[in-house]
Formats: sequence, structure tokens, C-alpha cells
Amino acid sequence: MAVSIGIIINYRNRKNKKGLYPVHMRVTIDNVHRYYPVPLPVKVSMEDWTGNDLFWVAETNPYNLEINEAINQTRTRIIDIHRSLYSQKRKLSFYHVDKALGFKGNREIFNDYFKNYMRKPPPTVVLTDITWEKYDAFIKHLDKFNPALRFDEIDWEMVARIRNYLAEQRGRKNELLAPATIKSYFDKFKVVLEYAAKRDGMLDIKQVESFFEDVKISVPDKEEGLHLEITEIQAFKKVVTDKQYPAQKRDQKLFLFQIYTGYYYNDLKTLKRKHVRKDFEHGYYIIGERDKNGNATIIPLWKFPDGVATLEEFMDPNTESEYWFRRNIFVDPQVYNRNVKVIAKAAGINREISNKIARHTNIQMWIRLGAKRPVVSKMAGHEKEATTENYYKVNIAEVIAGTENVSFAALGI
Repeated sequence: MAVSIGIIINYRNRKNKKGLYPVHMRVTIDNVHRYYPVPLPVKVSMEDWTGNDLFWVAETNPYNLEINEAINQTRTRIIDIHRSLYSQKRKLSFYHVDKALGFKGNREIFNDYFKNYMRKPPPTVVLTDITWEKYDAFIKHLDKFNPALRFDEIDWEMVARIRNYLAEQRGRKNELLAPATIKSYFDKFKVVLEYAAKRDGMLDIKQVESFFEDVKISVPDKEEGLHLEITEIQAFKKVVTDKQYPAQKRDQKLFLFQIYTGYYYNDLKTLKRKHVRKDFEHGYYIIGERDKNGNATIIPLWKFPDGVATLEEFMDPNTESEYWFRRNIFVDPQVYNRNVKVIAKAAGINREISNKIARHTNIQMWIRLGAKRPVVSKMAGHEKEATTENYYKVNIAEVIAGTENVSFAALGI
């Protein structure tokens, strides 16, 4: 494969009144040319252009040092990525050049690499709002730990130091970060570092894998009982909310809807019309992807008459909206959680109420009343063994069969 790089001024050969022109890199790969602009402080006149390597712009231009340095840095970026790919026995492509020149900062600095990964993730990676927040939280902690961590400084000891640093950090309530939170941040560190090793050859991938084999984060098993009992759901539903605060009644219904579906509050916001289906025999069900991890779900909402009523009550009448629920029913999560806690207290529920408790309640409820394990896995959107052992592909017919013996009618929920 033939690769060459040329530095060209006014490659379009167009004259203008000011007589100042841009400079481009002409990258040639297998006789195919592409031109990439060099970011310059000012454009250059033909009189100042020498074309000599490293001294392209003459001293007659007051910005000659800055311009020559910008040209050299741009060319060096292309050469570096070409060398890195060559060492991996991979071919340079214009995709790689586009990626290299779109990079902000220093490629040798992991902090800069991480931020560019966030700014322009690989085509196969989708960063949801929740996932992006975890990446953002990690890089903020890393910048405090070391704002310019070089790739060549990263070894198992540095990885351990970063883990230990995270373990010393405090969250919003001035409490030490929970092990699960630390692990979620640390996992993002691992993802980007392994990508940098595999795709860009910044480190040896086998070494990187060994770093994380040696340095791990232990997360305690989930606390037993992190769900509401059927009696508590019944009590929550029976609470008569204050008429002076109609938002409480709305949020009471939405929290129960979370229990019926196993969705987080943010999942309700992103529920789309295309996800809501109606079986001719049984009624409404939801099929689609959960926002948190993108895993497929099938939820037989017909099992919960009140859930169906909530679905219809808060439906957006604007059929052109891609979302099922009206936008004006959603509030800041902290406000929502506060309303739910007020209702829970009125119901005599003396435990922490959160998004997670609604989800765990849904799963425990199905298991308690005899739903088949693979069906629960599909309804919960589990990717693999975690809460429900094995993950199986299940279609709507299997969901009907797997839940036919489960009835919530007599429970009044």
C-alpha cells in the first residue's frame, strides 16, 4: 500500500483579492487523494510560502513559527497513526486519518484520549445519557488525580492507584462512593484503555488485560429484601394523596407503573409509541429496549389493569410525537423521588424508596407468583445470568405461556 503526504497551499488554485490562502495536507493512499485543512492562526500569502520542509512559511511572515509548527503537528499526527497501524500489521485508511485529525489534545495523554472517545465514540458504541454521565464522572475524578496521565505511565500499579483514589472520593452527601459506583466508573476506564490498546496500539492489549485481572473492585452482594412486599404495594396504592398537590397522585401512578413494568423513571421518559403494542386477545404489552443497557424487553402490561389505565391516561395525544407519554408529566428526578417518599411514608413503608426498589419489586413479584425464569429474564431485559440465571430469547407467545398461571387480580394491585 502506497501512502504519501504533501503540504499544499491554495490547492484549489483559486485567486482572491486579499491574496491569502489556506494550507492543506494532501494524503494519498493507493493513488486516491484527499485534502485536509491545517488549522492556522492566519492564512498565508504566496509570497511568504517557500514550500521547504519544516520551513514552509518564510520569516517575512510574522506568524511563521506558529504556522510552521501547526503544519508539522498536523503531519506528525498522520505519520504517528500510520506507524501505529503498521506496527499492528494494519493498513492506514482515510477513516483513520479523519479520526486522527479530529482528535483534540495530545494523543499520548490518556485524559485527552478519554475525552475524545466521549466526544466521538466508535461507531459500534452508543453512549446513553446515563452511561455518558458515568464516563463524565470518571474523567473528572481522573483529572483531579492526574490531569495529564501519559499512556506510558500506565501499568498495573498505576491502575491500582487510580482504583484506590476513587475509593477515597466522596459523593454528593459527603459519603464515600459506594463500591458499585466505583466499579461503574472503573469499568469505563477499562473500556477506553482496552480500546486504545486494541484499536490504536497505545499499549499492549495483553498487558492491559492483565492490569485488570490483578486489580479488581469487590462489590458486596445486593442487600436481601431490596423490594416491596405485595402488602406494601397494596398499601402504597391505597394512599389517598393530598388534593392540594395533584403531582403526588400523578407520581403515585407512575411509581406503580414502574413496579408493573420494571422500568426506571428515565425509561418511562424514553418509552416510544413503537414500543407499545396491543395483542388482539390479551391487550397491551411493551416491546423494545430499556434505556439503561439497551437489552430487549417484553412486558405483558395486560396483567395490570391499573397499569393499562396509566398508560392510556398519560398518553401524548399528539400522534406525531415519537414518545408515548406526554412530556409535561415528567419532573426533575429529585422532585419525583420526594413525592414517592411522601406517599411511601403515608403507607407505613419504612425503608429507602428508589428507582431500584421498583425494578427489584417487579422481578421479585413475578418470581414469587410463579412466572417461569426465562420469561422473567426477558421481561426484565437481562443480558445474561445475573438475577435470573440464564438469558433466553423469548417471543410474545412464550411470555403468554410463561405467565398464564400468574394473576394479580385478586391482590388488587
